[in-house]
Order: sequence, then C-alpha cells, then structure tokens
Amino acid sequence: MLGFFRVGSTVAAIAGCLVVLVFGGCGPATGTCSGDNHTVLDPKGNVIATCKPTEACSNGGCAVCDPTLCLPQNQCILGWQNYDDYVGGNTANQTTECRLTCNAQVAATGDGGAASLDCPFNYHCEPGPSPTTSYCVKDRPTGTFNPTAKGEAAAGAPWGVPCDPLKGLNTNSDCDTAQQFWCYGTSTTDANAFCTQEQCSQDGDCPQGWWCATVNDEPNVTTNKRTDWGTTTTVCMPRTYNLKPGTYCAPCKTDLDCPLNAGITQHCVSADNNGGAELVCATECAKDANCPEDYTCQASAAGPNVCVPRAATCKGDGSFCSPCHSDADCMAGGGGYCLQADYSTEHFCTVPTSTCSYNTSTGFTDMCPALPAKAQPPTTTTDGVGCSYSGSSFTFPLNQCYAGGPYGLQCYSYHCVGSGNVSCGKNSDCCSNSCDTATNTCN
Repeated sequence: MLGFFRVGSTVAAIAGCLVVLVFGGCGPATGTCSGDNHTVLDPKGNVIATCKPTEACSNGGCAVCDPTLCLPQNQCILGWQNYDDYVGGNTANQTTECRLTCNAQVAATGDGGAASLDCPFNYHCEPGPSPTTSYCVKDRPTGTFNPTAKGEAAAGAPWGVPCDPLKGLNTNSDCDTAQQFWCYGTSTTDANAFCTQEQCSQDGDCPQGWWCATVNDEPNVTTNKRTDWGTTTTVCMPRTYNLKPGTYCAPCKTDLDCPLNAGITQHCVSADNNGGAELVCATECAKDANCPEDYTCQASAAGPNVCVPRAATCKGDGSFCSPCHSDADCMAGGGGYCLQADYSTEHFCTVPTSTCSYNTSTGFTDMCPALPAKAQPPTTTTDGVGCSYSGSSFTFPLNQCYAGGPYGLQCYSYHCVGSGNVSCGKNSDCCSNSCDTATNTCN
C-alpha cells in the first residue's frame, strides 16, 4: 500500500518545477518559502509572491503540481497538511500536492469484518475539492501508535481485534500491549470486547472510521459494578453500531467519516434529520424494525431512509431523559448519571431529586419530572418514571429519577405490543405502525 503513498509537499513542488524547466525554468530563486508553502518571502520576511491554488513554493519560487509526475492512485489536490487542520478548517495550511486518493465507505474492524480502508496507518480519508478527489490526510504528528508492518490499512489489526475479558484490561495478551492496546468491554463476560487504545485526546488519535469517545470508566472487563460514579475515560471507538457505548450516534463531518455498518451503508446526517448542526453517522434502513428501539427510520437529505434518534439528538443538555454517552453528558443537569437501558442500547440521563420514597398505596412519592413529549410511547402503556429509594436494590445511586418500567425499557426505547417481529393484530400494536395481518407479525 505504501508504494502508492502520496508525494510530500516538497517533492510535489519540485516535480512541478521540473516540468516548468522544460518550458524555460522556474526562474531565479528570489526568496524563501513560507512555512505553509503558499508564499515567497524576501530576506526580511516580506511576501514578494503569492502562489496560485494550483502551485506551491519551491526553491524560492512558485511551481505547479504536475499530475503526470504523481505516483499511481495520486492526484494533484488542494488539501490540508494534517487531520487537525481539516477538523479546524484551517485553510491557511492548505497546499496543492500529489495526494493519495481514497474512498472510506468500507468496513471497519470494530464492525466485525475485515478492514479494506485505502489509507495507510495514521491517515484519514477526507473530501477534496470534488467528489472524485477524496484524499488521505495525515493524523496528528505525535500519535501514540506506530504501524508494525508497512501497508496496513488505517483501521486494520491490531485495532478492533477481539479479546477475552478474562485476560484483563491493560495486560491482555490478545491485544498488542507493547503498542498500548487494551481490551475494551462493558463487563467481565463481554463477548464483543475488542482491542483499542484508551486515553485519546481527539479523533486524530484514532484510525480511519473511528472516533475518540468519552465513556464511563466502569463497568469494564475487570468489574461488572460501578463504584466510582461520575468518573469517565476516553477510548477510540468504531463509528459503527455494534452494541458498544459510544459507537452509536458517532459524530462525523461527511459520509467519508462513516464506514459500512455490518455491510450497510451509513450517511453523515443531522441528528434531528432537519438540518441541525449536530452531524452523526446514520445507517440506511427500510423500516423502524431495522433500527435500535430508541431510533426511527426516516427519509433524509442524503436520499435514502436512515436510522436517526427519536430524541432528535445524540447528546442532550443533561436534563431528564437526555441522550448521553457518559456521566459527563449528564452532570450539567444537576448531578445526574448516564444509564444504559436493561434490554436496549439506549443511554439516557437521570436527574437527582430531593425526595424519593415509596408508598405501598400510592406508589412513588417524589419530585421527578415527567417523560419528555417525544419519549411518550406512541400506542401502548407508558413505562413511567421511577426513583431510586432507600432499601431498594438499585445498582445506581439513591435519589435519582429514572425512566423505565418492568420491561427495563427507558426514555426513548418504546414498549409497543408486538415489537420485535412477534405477535400483533393491528397496525397500532406495532412501533412501526405496520402489522402484517397475514403472518400477524410487526413489519
């Protein structure tokens, strides 16, 4: 793979200059190049020439990038020098160089399939000036991972390699611990645990198709209980839905950030599916049954139907029932915590209450808020609001308001009769509002 690696900025500029020499040369070296290779400077640092968007400074003058001198699968593309500049939109650091083209909409290893991403390690595939000029841009220059073999794909092993939780967290022999890979899982028996890196600081610390997520420090592969509430950590997570906290509702900027999810195309859409600023990876779908219980299948600006959160956001304001990735997303609401539903992958915020007691005649007596309007089940029983009271067997702190009922379905995980392709008699029995009366199953 590295045989098709992009030519660096200096080489690209010199290559362009060689072509110009055929037609009379680049001219005398009249100055020095600026740090971003955009301008030519005199000895005092004054700009004496500004290179065109198709040029870069070399040998004291501006030279054109010549596509005929680029390596195979490379093109002359105006782009960023590194991933940080791309994320920040720092156009001052853009140059036109021979760059490796790519198409990132393929499987990531965290999805359980073989990776075939076409950028090397420590590079991300990002959009260029046109749909046919997506290119590989370098991650953070001081990344914590170095490839062990040339040509490995950006999200290839050891990223996402399955690991046995019983072998531990940071000393797990299934992971490349020498390269700081740990075993990430949400319990001591998590069959979906995988190798990744923790304590990342930004997405550039993670490979193509992954992002730096903030998650609760516990539970993990060493403990099933949370003892230190409010403590979080960061971990590189795949931007695919695979039943892991943090992998659902992954943030993105373009479709190129979103790999295939179990072979199904994803798109980068607004979480509210109405042009909002919060962009997330969303899997294509045909009906609600194709989506998690706290999602709905809707038409999108991308064209096909996609799964979007019923709450219209992936990270709320910390109030009751706000979607969350970790406790850190809920503390703004006044000391709540991020819980996961018992029988779905929904994550939602609790909120504290000053009074939380249980009356055998009237039920809970507390000061908990009602379910948000969008969290009301559409056709059947309301799961209601509860409170963790003294003497109960709750696994989270006392005096916390939570949503849920006997089925463990919480804020936006609707409990509808016949959901999950089982018995129904009419459309209103199903969350999808579509009952196949021939087979009496929800569509």
